[in-house]
Amino acid sequence: MGNIYLSRIGRLLVNVLTCPICNHSKHDSLHRLQQGDLMSCGKCQVVFFTPMPTAEELEFFYNNGYHDNFSKSTMVGCSFAENRYAALEALLKTHLPSLIDAPNKSLLDVGCGTGDFLKIAQQAGWRISGTELGRDAVEQATQKLGDCVLQGDIFTLDLPANAYSLITSYHVIEHLLDPVKMLKQCYQLLSPEGALFVETPNINSIGARIRGSKWSHIIPPEHIIYFSPHSLKYALHKAGFNRVLILTSVPQTIESIQDWPVFFKGIASSLYHLAPKLGMGAALQAIAFKD
Repeated sequence: MGNIYLSRIGRLLVNVLTCPICNHSKHDSLHRLQQGDLMSCGKCQVVFFTPMPTAEELEFFYNNGYHDNFSKSTMVGCSFAENRYAALEALLKTHLPSLIDAPNKSLLDVGCGTGDFLKIAQQAGWRISGTELGRDAVEQATQKLGDCVLQGDIFTLDLPANAYSLITSYHVIEHLLDPVKMLKQCYQLLSPEGALFVETPNINSIGARIRGSKWSHIIPPEHIIYFSPHSLKYALHKAGFNRVLILTSVPQTIESIQDWPVFFKGIASSLYHLAPKLGMGAALQAIAFKD
């Protein structure tokens, strides 16, 4: 019992003192939670949960009903995937137009869930591949798409280097113990002049500022790292991407206000749509170019 207690204390001390992005040792407490604390790094400004779960704890969490619960979210289904792809295509037409009309363009979606987004991309002419950790999600994706979705992470799977025109990662990096390691691997997998698209909740968003510790995305151990525009750019630069475009946007659906009265929902919706003009949109997005 004593050894388990000492191990827990050791994990707490290590994670409080070491930023998972830049390894800096000075942090400020942002929020005190029932399960632990959110700390803000004094160097790269990323916010991270402590004590961090172990890899084994996360594997158990995601393979024991997680996707069953997520399937009830408004962030699933063909309609949501169609809107997500349309928004991505609009960004690519503006910032990387040559990719849209390229022959044999290939897309890898990291953390593809049950494959709805990949199905829309396939219909739009992409050669698709996906990775996903959850067994149940891979089984559902395989039923829709065939064997192009692999179970596992991009470090252990036999994925070809310099092969993908575009890699997408929607709401994945906030779940990871080492996001920079994942971003570095994406850099290796991209073809020359390829691009990585990342979307994650914005800790600098108007919702996060107003709601504080009650912000809907503060849900450890599901979300354990929280990015701002500055910290996401820092992480991408550290991963090897020299040219990075950072945007914020309105989420397709705002789950936290779905049950509000119509009047207050209208006010909140207006604020959410204004926020991206101030760099405070709920969704933080990055296009990182391999060039």
